[in-house]
Amino acid sequence: MSGPSHVSPDGLDLSDPLAQRAELADLARQVAGLVELDRLTGVLASPVPGPPPAASAARQLPRSEEPLPAWRQRGAAQPSPQARPRDRGRSRREAAPPRPQAKPAPAPAPAVARARPAPGAPSLSQQRVLNEGHLHALANRMHGCTRCRLSESRTNLVFGQGDAAAELVFVGEGPGYHEDMQGMAFVGPSGALLTKMINAMGYLREEVFICNVVKCRPPRNRNPQPDEMGTCVPFLREQLEIIRPRAICALGRTAAIGLGLIGPDASLGRSRGRLHEWNGVPTVLTYHPAYLLRSPDEKRKAWQDLQLLFPLLERRRPKPIKPDETERR
Repeated sequence: MSGPSHVSPDGLDLSDPLAQRAELADLARQVAGLVELDRLTGVLASPVPGPPPAASAARQLPRSEEPLPAWRQRGAAQPSPQARPRDRGRSRREAAPPRPQAKPAPAPAPAVARARPAPGAPSLSQQRVLNEGHLHALANRMHGCTRCRLSESRTNLVFGQGDAAAELVFVGEGPGYHEDMQGMAFVGPSGALLTKMINAMGYLREEVFICNVVKCRPPRNRNPQPDEMGTCVPFLREQLEIIRPRAICALGRTAAIGLGLIGPDASLGRSRGRLHEWNGVPTVLTYHPAYLLRSPDEKRKAWQDLQLLFPLLERRRPKPIKPDETERR
């Protein structure tokens, strides 16, 4: 039997020390090349193979079944042979292979346009006719009301008037002398000022609805008592629920209290200047026209309060209505 071979696959005599050194140098170059290849392809560590399996269980995969390295697979970017790492101290995170790009997120759905009226919903003119019928029925129920002591001295019950489908409702405190005599809300000097305020907002007076917390004049124009307001507020609530305005303007502290927007001890001056809500309807509080007649310097603040409603309203004209235009209409 022949002894072990001392010849390398390249034909070198491994018994010669110089040949052994050359063989080791060649192996070192191969290892260095493999390490460099691992760095270029992003392999962080080369696993050390374990002991070979038993011969009976060993099975080499045919060459066609051997898995390809990641960088050789179809569609993968192959490393450039000229590429060299600039900094050996780079972190593993920088040396890691690029992760597959995530699929772009789907484009957001377009914003839903403002909902149109449901098919079959009444038009504005049709809604106005329906509301007029409901308001007329409510006025008939209130006719001859004697539920509180204010009925004892009144001349006329003042229900309110205006557009039955108005987008803006003005709520005052209670009828005064002129209102009690005519049975109409805001027809005296304070009513004339309110008309100017309405025109300045871009409305005709008949395009809004005007009413009061209490429907009968308190004696000597005193403030309504809590029990008197409590008797009339359900009727006011029903009026507002029929009209369903976009916004409400409470004229005076008593109106704000009657609508439940401020407490009985609250100051109107501290409560005005911002939007409130009545049953989800945006509401502003401002000074009563009668107070503005006595304190004209406060008109600027009242105008600022009314301007808070402008973004909420759709039917107002962009410019104020002049008195001569009102007369022609």
